[in-house]
Amino acid sequence: MAATKGGLFHRDLGKEYPVIVRGEGIYMIDEEGRRYIDGIAGAGNVTLGHGQARIARAMGEQAQTLAYCFSAFFTNRPALELAPRVAELAPGDLNSCYFVSGGSEAVETAFKLARQYHLQQGRSQKYKIISRWRGYHGATLGAMAASGLPPQRNPFVPLLPEFPHIAACHPYRCEFAGCEGRCNLTCARALETAILQAGPENVAAFVAEPVVMAGAAVAVPPPGYFEEIRAICDRYDVLWIADEIITGFGRTGRYFASEYWDAVPDMICFGKAASSGYVPLGGVVFSDRIRQSFVDAGDSFAHVFTYVNNPVAMRVCATVLDIIEEEKVIAHVAETGTYLAERAQLLNAHACVGDVRTKGLMMGIELVRDKETKAPFDPALGASARGAALALERGLSISGVAGVADWVRGDDLRFYPPLIITREQIDEAVAIIDAVLGELDQLA
Repeated sequence: MAATKGGLFHRDLGKEYPVIVRGEGIYMIDEEGRRYIDGIAGAGNVTLGHGQARIARAMGEQAQTLAYCFSAFFTNRPALELAPRVAELAPGDLNSCYFVSGGSEAVETAFKLARQYHLQQGRSQKYKIISRWRGYHGATLGAMAASGLPPQRNPFVPLLPEFPHIAACHPYRCEFAGCEGRCNLTCARALETAILQAGPENVAAFVAEPVVMAGAAVAVPPPGYFEEIRAICDRYDVLWIADEIITGFGRTGRYFASEYWDAVPDMICFGKAASSGYVPLGGVVFSDRIRQSFVDAGDSFAHVFTYVNNPVAMRVCATVLDIIEEEKVIAHVAETGTYLAERAQLLNAHACVGDVRTKGLMMGIELVRDKETKAPFDPALGASARGAALALERGLSISGVAGVADWVRGDDLRFYPPLIITREQIDEAVAIIDAVLGELDQLA
């Protein structure tokens, strides 16, 4: 008997998913004709919405003109024109770009830039990357080693470099004494302790998301947090890498979330929204001192991926920036983000809601069994999965994540729609979430 050939391999084997055949604006349509609000923007990718004909035309035109050239031997006009545009948007003196195919590649690139920079400075022992528990930086081995999500790390621990981790800044579930209700920046000062424990001569960089999204939905540090991080990094010759793969290109109401703090990172990793999900694209924008180090040493960067500076991806990103500028998308996010924050507070009335957090067009709802004690639900109830399923039945795609309290217990729901969403569409989505929470109240 001949073996049966396998089909599409998915991590949730046996689970049935709607087959999406078309997208229009903030909506996805399946093959049965059902329409869903894309409440997670394709995992943060489709920021300008589905079916953007202008982006599709740019892709086709560039593919007909020049679809590919290998960056180790050539450059191309779309890449040369895009780099200064991205650098102009970045804070401080982050004036140089390296374009790759996605977020994981961007993080790996930043780590290698940090390592080679320190070698050029005569600090050959510096190689360790400090990161934070609850952070997520990608699926490749270096990026996963820096990530702080045990369920994703555990199967691959034997393959991962042993990088130090510190606690994330997570005000709702802060683990530091004396910080109840008001952050005293103990979480930021933990970086200095970690550097000293690892040996300052061994630490190359610190990587963190300005707003934590994977391990804690929309955990926003208070004023002063990244200013303290910046001072500590400077004290020990450690580079600070801001992972803005989720928050970059407008998600928080500014081009980069790092702009909310009076502290400039040495590198910013970006992805997802840079192409609005239309092609794979990521990159790193980095400081003048890093670039000058390569110039002074006469070194090339000992690193390359196949799709570095891909002309089609460059053209798409340029078109995305054109749309953002011409349609005033950043101002729109700031305005609608304020509206979302106002509407979100109404959800606090539910018995199952422990905390509602927003930043721009990002909303996280932490579900609890008891508001006063913040006690999470029994994992067997599957509160987050149930919430996401109930929302999908009502025509809204949101993310439900489990294990957010202690990696086993804890549930949250996440809403981060395309940046083009209107107030009326926010009302529609929040009304669905409100109805879902009403059903989950029965679990509390």
